[in-house]
Amino acid sequence: MLREIRGIDQRRPGRSKSWFQDEHFDLFVWRERDDGIVQFQLCYERDTRRERALEWKRGRGFQHLKVRQRYDDTQGPEQSGGMSLDGALPYVALRDRFSAASVSLPQELQDFIQEKLAEYARPARRFRRPGARVPRWLQRLREARSRFLDSGESGG
Repeated sequence: MLREIRGIDQRRPGRSKSWFQDEHFDLFVWRERDDGIVQFQLCYERDTRRERALEWKRGRGFQHLKVRQRYDDTQGPEQSGGMSLDGALPYVALRDRFSAASVSLPQELQDFIQEKLAEYARPARRFRRPGARVPRWLQRLREARSRFLDSGESGG
């Protein structure tokens, strides 16, 4: 279960930072007095070579990041603290593990993070304007598909 780490530096007036941690997650949340949550960073697989972070920032959206590491032959991996973009997020495993760990969080924070996780998993949808023409390539594809399906049914 995530527990809050108290006594962290509050560097910006009007903005507060919270830190929650368990053996698998680090969760950092930034809030502004009037606007509520403006940013969070959910780090998972912490303290391993596979450490990753899902970051959300109001006005920018999501980034899935990995911690860059340098390697020293004598001392092993050394974390540089730098982050770089990473590939696919293991969404289902992360969602389930976070649901179990987040029961100790305040309900509004728990709901907010879970809602954002679900938002991350939904693909962006672009809708055509009403009355917009269907692109020619899409018309040809649909026609070819219907010819193929029609020919398959009559041949059997």
